[in-house]
Amino acid sequence: MGELTKSFKKEEVYYFTKEVSKLLDLLNGTTIVCNDKKRTFTIENQMNKIENLLYKYEPTIYEEYSLKTKYAYNNMIKARKEYDRVIANKCYKETIEEYKVAYETSIKEYERLKEYRNKLKSSLIIEG
Repeated sequence: MGELTKSFKKEEVYYFTKEVSKLLDLLNGTTIVCNDKKRTFTIENQMNKIENLLYKYEPTIYEEYSLKTKYAYNNMIKARKEYDRVIANKCYKETIEEYKVAYETSIKEYERLKEYRNKLKSSLIIEG
């Protein structure tokens, strides 16, 4: 995560909500010992407010798969560039074959995630 700017990427917000959710899970079940009952109530109340806010910013399953598809697409492009580089450098046949297999695997992964994402989208449109 980079420096704080005026705008946030979705991925950063999703990462932040995941980390806050982990913190709240760690705090659940712990005993807060405090001399001031009001302070204990305030802490518990604040934890409930944060839990409710998290629901607003957590990614939907469609958004999660959109991000996974985006990453798979970038990996596929990167694998294609590596495969092209190996061919251009006229490497050994075994090396070329290895990069070809890696590229084909990345294509299959991208297609699989894309298909699943599209099924999610179509089912959400029908329901929504």
